[in-house]
Amino acid sequence: MRSLLLAVLAAYLIAAIHSILAFVNKRRSLQRVAEWSTAAGFILHTVVLIADWVYDGHYPLFSLREALSFLAWALVALYSIVLYRYRSQAVGAFVMPLISVLTLVALLIGTSSSAPATFSATWLFPIHTTLLIFAYAAFVIAFMASVMYLVQERELKLKTFSAFFHRLPALNTVNELATGAAALGLLLLTLGIASGMIWSSTRFGQVWRNDPKEIFALLTWLLYLVLIIYRFTPNWRGRSAAWLGVVGFGLVLLTFLGTRFLDSYHVFG
Repeated sequence: MRSLLLAVLAAYLIAAIHSILAFVNKRRSLQRVAEWSTAAGFILHTVVLIADWVYDGHYPLFSLREALSFLAWALVALYSIVLYRYRSQAVGAFVMPLISVLTLVALLIGTSSSAPATFSATWLFPIHTTLLIFAYAAFVIAFMASVMYLVQERELKLKTFSAFFHRLPALNTVNELATGAAALGLLLLTLGIASGMIWSSTRFGQVWRNDPKEIFALLTWLLYLVLIIYRFTPNWRGRSAAWLGVVGFGLVLLTFLGTRFLDSYHVFG
């Protein structure tokens, strides 16, 4: 499936380039090319994931390569929802380059090893890992929206309205996007942790094992819970909540990548 994943990368790169050009030039024709390329890449990517599942004999969320590829696919899915819901084309200029990088890294890492039977045999594994990956993708969207909010808020405060400022969505739209993405991520993370606890109980006879990934996932859950609560209080709306979203994304990175280098029984993203 390497050649097909290469085609996926090509489609995402075309989408990324045209998204950036559309952001800079505000040309609808460029945005249409970006959207069609994104759709083509997503369809091919779906085929790649299904083929990997059939060929390797395990759900394609076991190795780091598979986790990165799946995360890129999940980001495309959520970006499509954002594009439909908010009509915020500017988000593509930030999301599509990241998706391209994730796909490229997955391509460079190469093939994955076989999954242990204890991982692939249970139906809880696909549910648990898919929920977590989509939670991470939602937090990526929330992070990017938070950064856009901070940039706009700073320019409003300094009254220096650059061309970059005028190409971003309205401040209220960005704030709504950040809140919605964070809330979705929190919901998916809650379900992911719950399914993981059930899986751990059936596999090890323990609901909680003090594993590094479990600890960081809990810390991430607590931070985003605080973020959602404070986003509905007057004193924490806007800038403070945006900074909390940036800090939360740091915890997401530690949960997704950092714990792989610690003594963890989790071998997937």
